[in-house]
Amino acid sequence: MWLEVGLSIVLLLLQAGAFALLWCQGQRLRRDLITQANTGGGVPALLMTSTLNKIEQRLDALDERLRGLDEQSRRTAGPLPLPAAPASGVHAHSPAMHNYELAQQLAREGCELQVLMERCGLSRNEAELVQRLHAGRS
Repeated sequence: MWLEVGLSIVLLLLQAGAFALLWCQGQRLRRDLITQANTGGGVPALLMTSTLNKIEQRLDALDERLRGLDEQSRRTAGPLPLPAAPASGVHAHSPAMHNYELAQQLAREGCELQVLMERCGLSRNEAELVQRLHAGRS
């Protein structure tokens, strides 16, 4: 659920960035066209109008997509379900989760990177991450 919300937010940001980029390009094009018209650049008015219309159409399409993504992210960001409580007396964790919990505990105790990798079956990057997140915590 969080992944969908995160991806929706990233897509919204990308769309907003594209929208801003196109808007800036349109403004720059208008400014350049005005400058050329004032200096007699010889760009036909029909070509300028056509280009500006295409840019406006693209901006409108991006705006519609942005609104659609915004509505979709609102729909998917409803109340989150509560996690199920583990059954009492039964260890509900997988072996990988046990290794991760062991790695957290070892990192809190100041264990070396190599020991984390060997005892918990972690890659170097995973062991470094666990150390950064949990080192020095009690």
